[in-house]
Amino acid sequence: MFSSILILLAAEASVQAANPQPLVEPNPKAMNQREIRAYNAHVARDHPFYIRCVSTIETGSLSKRNYSCRTNRQWRLAEETGNQNARDTYEAMQGKATSGQ
Repeated sequence: MFSSILILLAAEASVQAANPQPLVEPNPKAMNQREIRAYNAHVARDHPFYIRCVSTIETGSLSKRNYSCRTNRQWRLAEETGNQNARDTYEAMQGKATSGQ
């Protein structure tokens, strides 16, 4: 039992040594696409500091695209903030709709 735990710990340590995780959150807005690809090569897709880029077509243009690059953590925080703002607005409107009668 004890030897199997040691083997598992040794295997985990070798995986971490082969694939070190960055400890500092990067600034994707200051990085170009080549730097982002090089950074992401060493980070798991589900890691909070993995950088995801999303392209959107600029309004009024057929070909120009805007790119927004953020870490998974930044995308999650933006989504949570947007959802909370929507909930707050909905609740504020519910109170006005019932108090006006």
